[in-house]
Amino acid sequence: MNDFIFSIIIPLYNQEKYIEKCVKSALNQDFKGKYEVIVVNDGSTDNSEEILKKFNDDKLKIFKNKNGGLAYSRNFGNSKAEGKYIVYLDADDELHTAALKNFYKTNEKYDADVILAPYYAIREHRGDIKEYFPLKNLKDKEGYINIQNTNGEILNVNFEAWGKAYKREFILKNNIESPIIHLAEDIPLFYKALLGTDKILLCKEPVYYYRRGHKKPYKNGKYNLVDEVIKTIFASEEIVKKYENTCNYSIIEKFYARNTFKICLFWYKKFKNLENRGDFYNFSIRYLKKFKLAQKFKIKSFFNNLIDIL
Repeated sequence: MNDFIFSIIIPLYNQEKYIEKCVKSALNQDFKGKYEVIVVNDGSTDNSEEILKKFNDDKLKIFKNKNGGLAYSRNFGNSKAEGKYIVYLDADDELHTAALKNFYKTNEKYDADVILAPYYAIREHRGDIKEYFPLKNLKDKEGYINIQNTNGEILNVNFEAWGKAYKREFILKNNIESPIIHLAEDIPLFYKALLGTDKILLCKEPVYYYRRGHKKPYKNGKYNLVDEVIKTIFASEEIVKKYENTCNYSIIEKFYARNTFKICLFWYKKFKNLENRGDFYNFSIRYLKKFKLAQKFKIKSFFNNLIDIL
């Protein structure tokens, strides 16, 4: 019988430049307990598969699928995982050497469903590394944190699935998976996980290296990217509305509105090279109007456009 404490899941698609560093960071953890590293090769067409063949480690398990997208690969990894906790790692990022140890120490006296943590950003466009601690104001809080006892502040953490540990039983029992959307698919998972439990812990030490500034400009191809982000927003809204009759809904809705504003602004900026960028602008105005944030979006997007021009 396997008694893995952690399963590290790495969805992989065409990351030959970074996958070796990524996998090494997962295999070389300063952690004495048992863990596994699951790489889901999502139909890579570059040299990623050949690089994976160089590894010889019993902890590493490699699966190869036809291209189904990041969400599909994560969900597939969930189905193969045997660890008590699941940790997601993107193929162009790295885990801190002490990541699993930090998660384990944080949870040693508890039985959390989700563990959140600060992270480092490798800013390739600036040539530096910066620490991000989105929940720094909660760093002195002991025990479980949740919507109620933080007055919604836990929803100020980063939206991405990475940089967190999730109890596998909690994920499977509550169907906390990424929907099959092909951009910003982490966001519905974020709401499902953080709204679905009152047993969340905050790790005080960074666990993750997130690589920024290296991605190519977004272009429409197999998928209409504007449509994909709109799907993500509607999927998130559907999750949030399930809490409409709870005592915490006013808090949840307030943070959901703020977060969606940030998401619309972020993706509008990222879509600057898309011909249908205007469609996303119009959607954002319509959607944010119900939160009385449409005018703020117009002003912010105008100044962002001006900065890009200058």
